[in-house]
Amino acid sequence: MLAGSFMDDAHLISLSTVAIGFPRGDSQGHTNIFRAVKHCLPGPYTFILTASKELPKQCIRYGTTTAKYASRKNVGIRMPDDAICQAVLERMEAPLISTSVKNLKENEWMLDPVVIADTYGPEGLDFVVDGGLRVADPSTVVDLTVIPPKIIRQGKGPKLSWMVAEDDGELDEEKKRSSPQSLQV
Repeated sequence: MLAGSFMDDAHLISLSTVAIGFPRGDSQGHTNIFRAVKHCLPGPYTFILTASKELPKQCIRYGTTTAKYASRKNVGIRMPDDAICQAVLERMEAPLISTSVKNLKENEWMLDPVVIADTYGPEGLDFVVDGGLRVADPSTVVDLTVIPPKIIRQGKGPKLSWMVAEDDGELDEEKKRSSPQSLQV
């Protein structure tokens, strides 16, 4: 789901409707994830949050390529720093459901807006904005449903001090969910 801003009331209401929320810090030196995330956005990150019951069913991921994340009902929130995306979001005044497009036969990103429209228009694609051919630079995906926040796909956004990479020393799954780690932002 793409969002335009933290500051716009319409976006805040919509984001709080579809996601349960950002983990909060405390006075014990634990990271205030909301504040940390605000420093990253708009930018090349997608943050995974627990989905609320109001999230449209077509947004809930029930499996695909990352099966170990499929059993949870999560939503990815992204605020791209792309001028075209920002303009669309500003006009819509609400978050946008969006996805990247891969050619399943060739396992490559589809970048040509005409090819995307021709391929998916008959299947119900709402619209394509023709901004010309674009570079396929995937965002860094960070799971905020675990403590500490874990990078599940390294992309354009760098790993920050309050994030752990998936291949960093694996913590016991129960510890990740129940005991806050001392992280500084």
